[in-house]
Amino acid sequence: MLDNYSALPYKTFSPGTMLKRPIQQKETQVAPDDPARLVMTDFEQTVPITEFPTLPLPEANDRMITYGVRLLFVTKNDDTILGLITANDILGERPIKYIQKYGGSFNEITVNDVMTKRSEIEAISFNDLCNASVGQIIETMKIFNRQHALVIEEVGDNAFVRGLLSTTRIGQQLGINIEPSNPRTYFSGA
Repeated sequence: MLDNYSALPYKTFSPGTMLKRPIQQKETQVAPDDPARLVMTDFEQTVPITEFPTLPLPEANDRMITYGVRLLFVTKNDDTILGLITANDILGERPIKYIQKYGGSFNEITVNDVMTKRSEIEAISFNDLCNASVGQIIETMKIFNRQHALVIEEVGDNAFVRGLLSTTRIGQQLGINIEPSNPRTYFSGA
């Protein structure tokens, strides 16, 4: 059955060979009455960055810089979410409080030590988002005093983080500046 195929030649990597990454798409312009899905970073189209809980904080910070993100999902090997960590968690007071309580140094602290645990994370339902407008998302984020929000999709008995909402991104898409009165992070524990 496979006798009619020829093999392709292999090439060796030349010095400086790099990974190819997708080009950032220009933000789609939206209006407040447009569907809310237009302002969600959809994890079916954009791969979220994950990390294990044992990663030291300096490496987590480097990873965020490398990928141009401010949030890492903390997962098990099977992508089950244990929590999340933001740049604010790494560079803010959480490491200082951890050192004051347990001792050690910044370089010894792991993601697990300062991350927001899964039980503390809040999210918007994907079903609700699909029936909402951009204006409703902005109002929701203002009322709950959030700069970011996660979107969770339930399929049968399973739940998945489907996407991320950001007032910065929504503002860019609307062509306005959206300022929460007292910005919080992605969850209630901040």
